Amino acid sequence: MMFANPKKLVLCATANQLLVGVWHAGKLQGNQTFENDEGGHQAFSVFLQQYSSSPVYLIADAVEEDFRLESLPHTSGSAKHEMVTRKLNQHYRGLDYRTAHFIDRDKDKRKDDNFLFVAISKDEFLQAWVAIIKAQEAQLVGVYLLPMLSLVLMKQLKLTAPHLLFCEKLSSGLRQTYFHHGCLRMSRLVPNVPEATGQIGYFYLVEIEKTRLYLMSQRYISRDTPLNLALVSVNGTTQQISQGISQEQGLNCADVNLSGLAKTLGLPVKLLQEKPELMHMQLLANGHFVDNLAPDWLTKSFQFNKLKQGLMIGAALIGFFGLAAAGWMFKEGLDQKIAFEQAQQDTLIQQHQYDEAAKDFPVTQISANDLKVAVELDKNIATFPKSPRRMMQVLSAALAPTAKGSLDEVQIDRLHWVLTNDTNINDQDKFTPLPTASNSELAVANSAPPADPTKLMEVAFLTAQISGFTGDYRRALNSLNQFVANIKADTRVAEVVVLQEPVNVSSFVSLQGSTTDEQSAQKQPAFFKLKIVLRPAQDDMVSATEAQPS
Repeated sequence: MMFANPKKLVLCATANQLLVGVWHAGKLQGNQTFENDEGGHQAFSVFLQQYSSSPVYLIADAVEEDFRLESLPHTSGSAKHEMVTRKLNQHYRGLDYRTAHFIDRDKDKRKDDNFLFVAISKDEFLQAWVAIIKAQEAQLVGVYLLPMLSLVLMKQLKLTAPHLLFCEKLSSGLRQTYFHHGCLRMSRLVPNVPEATGQIGYFYLVEIEKTRLYLMSQRYISRDTPLNLALVSVNGTTQQISQGISQEQGLNCADVNLSGLAKTLGLPVKLLQEKPELMHMQLLANGHFVDNLAPDWLTKSFQFNKLKQGLMIGAALIGFFGLAAAGWMFKEGLDQKIAFEQAQQDTLIQQHQYDEAAKDFPVTQISANDLKVAVELDKNIATFPKSPRRMMQVLSAALAPTAKGSLDEVQIDRLHWVLTNDTNINDQDKFTPLPTASNSELAVANSAPPADPTKLMEVAFLTAQISGFTGDYRRALNSLNQFVANIKADTRVAEVVVLQEPVNVSSFVSLQGSTTDEQSAQKQPAFFKLKIVLRPAQDDMVSATEAQPS
């Protein structure tokens, strides 16, 4: 099933006949006329079966029309709809074909909305055609009044007179439509136009005068209002009539030739001379829609079909985008699979290259995790204004081999380094941390002045053990004493205090253990703990200077 039929039907119903035009892509493909009798009705029913899915637009060229101009308070939404519906029921209760045409808003303080209420007071000439359309379940879009399409034609011709009487000779008669500043006010159809050339001029003159008197009675114009006439024809057939009216009535009357506009719209001029309503039908087929007079129940089939087509189009779009999304996801998955396989190959190549290069690396007992921890510690230490480098240098120098022997059995387990101005602190005391390089600005903002790291004492609490201790306490004490002596010999050291020895020599401690358990005695660790205080950095420089020979 196709979403939309490219052809559209535009009908123009008069009291005597129905003119049907078939349009495709904005071009008239053919037309046919059906008389308003039983034979014409049957022929139209057979014709309409060929276009059951085509949209149908019906133009009504009625004699019995009613126009009422009223102002309503400015509202919007449902309140506006209720107000307009109530006013329509007040004027045209019981009529099927009616509408409210919005004109403009007043420019005064209230800014009321101006509406033109329009209705077809007698619709007998439409009933047979509408019944056939409904019986065939054709897609009726709406019913439109021909004078409203005359408003579109007037704008296409660019006529801008403040008070304009637009006169058209149609198949149904002489149509006179009055426009006030480009807005529709009323229209009048006079049937039975004489064909004789001598009588038609007088007919125009009389009917225009009647319309002028009606406009004056309705207070649309006054006696002194300059009324402009526009006589619409093809190939200037009303030129003599317009000249005669201008001379006899003193009105500004102009002949409007539709030949140029017809060629622009693709209408044959000869055909337009025979059936002038085709101009209005062409404008409607081109999308120049006006207010719809049809009730909702009459266009329900079109609205339902429009909803069905919208759902089908929506489903098709969802399916299309779903397929596009599925294709895109499949492509992304394929690309990721290829990238993963390529990454695996690259990893294998890099691992092979690393293994080849690692053959020449020196053997080290330090694991990668320990190296990572050391680098992170170095980064953290670098953020402080002063580092424990001097303390580590002192300990390294004390552990270095000398002429007295080496201290390989001394194993350092823990080093607690502190900057303080109190050398009597203990290892378990809580210390105030120094500001790092990242938060030094915060320390400056505090009320108390920060401590100068260069004037603080460096204190370290060292916890170590004698590795491989087998119960030889004398050797353990000798190693401790030599280690302490090496530290004290360093000029950078101010004080060394032994907080805990590897052997508790107190006479108050009871002896425990078994002398027969040699393996258990060998596993007992020999811990000791030291407190080391360094001199300030400037004191080291002075001591080093004094130590030099003169």
